[in-house]
Amino acid sequence: MKKTIERTFSNFLLVCMLSIFFSANLLAQENIQRIFDDNSENSNLRTSVTIPDQLLHGKNPTIYIENSRIINVTGETSPKVLKLLDGTSSSLLLDNNNLYSQVEVITITLNRTSDLNNRLDLSRINGFPSLRYVYVKCLFECTDQQIRNFLLNADSVTTVFYKVVNPS
Repeated sequence: MKKTIERTFSNFLLVCMLSIFFSANLLAQENIQRIFDDNSENSNLRTSVTIPDQLLHGKNPTIYIENSRIINVTGETSPKVLKLLDGTSSSLLLDNNNLYSQVEVITITLNRTSDLNNRLDLSRINGFPSLRYVYVKCLFECTDQQIRNFLLNADSVTTVFYKVVNPS
C-alpha cells in the first residue's frame, strides 16, 4: 500500500514537472509576432502587442551595418537603432562595441531565403543592455517557424517582430 502511494506521488510529481517544463517552453516562443500591413487582407490578424513604430520608423540615431562592417552611424547621441542590411553581418553583434550600449531595437533585413541559414543566437549578444526588440524584415515569404529557427534563444529579448515585405 505504501509503495503504491509513493509510486503514485512520484508519477504525479513527474507529470507536474513535465507540464511546467513544456508550458515554459511554449511561453518562451510567444514573443515572436508577425506584423501585417494595415491594408492587407490579414490585417485583422494583427496582435494587440504595441509595435514600437517610433523606434522602427522614427528619426533615431542609428547604426547601419552591411557586409560585416559598420557603414554609417547617424545622430548626435548614442544610437537607439541598429540596422543589419543583410543577413550575413550578424557576427558583428557579438562584438562588445560601446556604440551598442543604448540600442533598443535591432532591425535585420533578410534578402533571400538562404539568409535564414545564418542563425543568430540572441543569448550571445551581450553588449546590448538596453535591447528591447528585434525586428526582422523578410523580402520573401517567411513563416513564424522559420523566424524561430533563425533567431536562437529569442526569449532573451522582450519582443521579436517580423514582417514579410514583397519588394516591387
